[in-house]
Amino acid sequence: MSKVVPVRLSRVVTPKMNVTQFRFTVAAMTLGGLLLLSGCFAPTSADEREADTASARLIAEDACPTPDGAERMSDQVFQLINDERSKAGLPPVIRNPMLDHIADDYACRLITGDFFSHDDPSGKGPAERATAGKYAFQALGENLAAGQESPAEVMRVWMQSSAHREIILDEEWTEVGIGIRSGGEYSIYWVQEFALPSED
Repeated sequence: MSKVVPVRLSRVVTPKMNVTQFRFTVAAMTLGGLLLLSGCFAPTSADEREADTASARLIAEDACPTPDGAERMSDQVFQLINDERSKAGLPPVIRNPMLDHIADDYACRLITGDFFSHDDPSGKGPAERATAGKYAFQALGENLAAGQESPAEVMRVWMQSSAHREIILDEEWTEVGIGIRSGGEYSIYWVQEFALPSED
């Protein structure tokens, strides 16, 4: 049993409201036992983000260990991403350690929270995680997967889904983070965080 989920967010400033909003696409479908859907997010305070991050790190030590060979596996996913982008005539993305950390933390959160969505049970989504991780961005894209046993398998599943493939092959991205954790209902969880960093 396995699952995959994509989401794409782009930041848009609305001068009339003087706030930053996000636009996103929502899609849900099943494809041979794979659940595909996208999510959104809700704002949160800095204190809540810091408390959530500290709690997640304490829980992570026992509940969602890094699998054996995680560095090698994330490097393979990274190489496969750029292989696919090259085939499509797109420039490669580079690894960003901040995005790696955000992706890794969220893979753990999926396990410890026993859910599978771009939004955690409190309604926090990719934008809040990036902000909490002090990553400034113009646009974000996130792919989730669970249950696939290898980098080749998870990339094959993502590329077979038009929504996930669209995120991987978006020409806007320049950076990526990859997280892999073991545990939970699906035994292994995979997170890709694609981004166009802020120019500031």
